[in-house]
This record gives sequence, C-alpha cells and structure tokens, in this order.
Amino acid sequence: MRILLAPGGMYPEPGGVPLVDSRTGLAAGDVALALADGWRMRRPGDELTLLPLPDGGPGTAQTVDARRVAARRALQACSPLGQVREVDLLRLREPSGAWTRDEYARTWLLDAARLTALPADAELAAREAREGTTDGLGEALAQALALVGARDTLVVGLARSAVHDGGRGMLDGLGGLEAARTLMEGRDVLLALADDVALGGLAGAGQALTSLTALEPAQVQERDRLACTAASRVIDLVGTPHPGALDLVGDSLAVSGRLSVTSWGTGAAGGGAAVLRALGARAMPGPRVMAHLLGLDEAVGEQDLVVTSVGEAYGVLADSVIAVVGTAAASLALPAVLVAGRTAIPHGELAEVGIVSAYALESAGAPRDATARPVAWNAGGRRAVRGRLVEMGARLASSWSR
Repeated sequence: MRILLAPGGMYPEPGGVPLVDSRTGLAAGDVALALADGWRMRRPGDELTLLPLPDGGPGTAQTVDARRVAARRALQACSPLGQVREVDLLRLREPSGAWTRDEYARTWLLDAARLTALPADAELAAREAREGTTDGLGEALAQALALVGARDTLVVGLARSAVHDGGRGMLDGLGGLEAARTLMEGRDVLLALADDVALGGLAGAGQALTSLTALEPAQVQERDRLACTAASRVIDLVGTPHPGALDLVGDSLAVSGRLSVTSWGTGAAGGGAAVLRALGARAMPGPRVMAHLLGLDEAVGEQDLVVTSVGEAYGVLADSVIAVVGTAAASLALPAVLVAGRTAIPHGELAEVGIVSAYALESAGAPRDATARPVAWNAGGRRAVRGRLVEMGARLASSWSR
C-alpha cells in the first residue's frame, strides 16, 4: 500500500493561534517522522512518502526537504525586542519559474515569520506588543531582495505576532518609504500567510491581543489604534496597486479594489503584511503556496491513502493545511485521514474538505488526571507528543493498511 504523510505542524493554540514552540509541540517534519515510525512498526512492507507541509509560519524553511533546496543562506536581523535572530533564505530547485513564464526566473523562500514569532509567554508577548518593532523584518527583506534576481520570485512567510506596530518599523528597516518603493519596484514578492486575519476591525489581529498577551483591554485598544493609523498612512501615501492573480496556486485571494487595514491578510507580522501589500506584494494563504512549491498534487496522485495533521482543530478554515491536503486527495477520490492533538470539528465539516476520518491524541479514551479530565495532548512536552504520534501511526497502519 502507498501512503502519503502530509502533516502540518502540531502546536497548542491557547488563544486560537498556534504557539510555535519546540518545547510544547512538533514541526511538520517531526510529525511525519513519528507517524512513519509507528506505521512501519505494524506494516513495514508499505510504501510511505513523507511530505510535511508548513503553512508559512515560523520554521517553514526548516521543514522544506533538502532535496528541494538549491541554496541556503542564513540572514541575521533583529527580533521585535532587538535580539539578533537568524532566518533562512532558500533558493528552491523545483518548481523553478513556477510563478512566471520566464525560464530564467527562480523561486526563493524567506522564513520571515521566525523574526516575529508569537511568544508562548503572555508577559513577553505583552512586552513585544508595547515596545516591539518590526524593524528587523525590514532588514531581512532588504537583505533578501539584494540577493534575489530581478526576474525571480521571493516568497515571504508571515504569521501572527505579538508585535503590533502597523509595519512602521519594517518600513524603517527598509530605509524609509522612498527606499522601500525603490527596492520593491518591479519585484515579484509573494506573501505566504500562515494567518489571514485583517490588521484592524472587531475580529482583527489587534483585538486578538487581549487573549494572546497579558495586556489590559485599554492597552490593546491603544496599540491597535496606533498600528492601524500607521498602516493606513502608508497605504494612503503609496496608493493601492492592482495585484495580479496567481492562477498556478488555485484561486487568487488578492484583494481587488482599495486596500485597507480591514482587508484580508493585512494583520500578519503586526501589520507588516499590510505595508508590503501597499508596496506591491501579492498575498496568498501559506498552505496553498507551500503545497504548490512542494508538489502536493503530484505526490497525492501516486498514493492509496493520505494522512495530514494539526495541533488543535475547532473549525475547518478554507485554506488551512487540513483543507488543502483533504481537497487534493478528494480530487482524486482518495481517502484522507486527519490526526489532531485535539479536535471538535463535526464529521460533516471534515467530509466537506475530503477528510473521511479523524483521530485525536486527546480523546475520550485518553489517560485522565486527578480531576478526571483527559490529559492534554501535548502534556509532557515534545518527547511525549512524539511518543503518542508513534502510537497513532501504528494504530493507523492497523486500521487502514491492506
């Protein structure tokens, strides 16, 4: 039997946003390895293909298979509070020229989300929201654009953050508005968004800081006001370019008409996404971009079963890893199975995106603590999570292998 393991990362989501922390969860590549180990324990003769699928969030570049990487550069830039961090810039082997008809064009991937990753500690997150800046994001982008050819496409992974400056710091890191315009002019920059929330509005990234940080509601309101004002000013100064569609990755979600702080996908990196959109960058759901870059459709076509994963699932998002993998399998009438740390999605909703069955590490049959509640799926840290995934891999093999 041929099985494709195409998992997403598995991390806790206490505020509705994944906390990408190696101490409390596993990256997509580690999930794939653990499931594969368990499967092979029960069915060593089955043919497993591992295709971990990042979503554009922190660590995306580290999940890309080395065979798809033509070159790797480590760039240094500052975190929101000024610590120097390294981010990977990859030149990908395939699909070369995926975004253009130019045979000489290449595709690059910048793991920019690592610079502004959401802290697991609410107090640290609050400090980043109060004092942090996206200046380092601008520094990393400037370095990347200096290395990327004029004909090439630069894919930039961005996600939710605690820093919330409306992209003002990022613009400074690019050298100011005029320098940023010059750097971006004629360049093909594609934002792969792990989180498509707007910057402002009642359901925007700013309002969510109440549940993601230790800030008081009044402080959140003020930070959001300042961030939206800063981003709106840049949008007004630059004007709204007309972003082109990206048919190669499915339906384009590029906004038509006027860009604003309540537009789709402007809240990533504290509003940095809004400023980059104003400067001419395109934006797409990260899972769809990465699925195309890593060849998900081609890989699915050679399988009998597809397995994907997520840390916590309370609803199916149209462009989540779950939906992207499930619909790819369904398009070829293949069964797709979901492994989750915790899930509360009705079977009918899963079926709509091609998921035929779901398994949770934390379930009714799981061990219970002294209060008779199920032990959290990520209790005990990454080693314990890996052990549970190995057991799950063996369980899946027993249930599905033929």
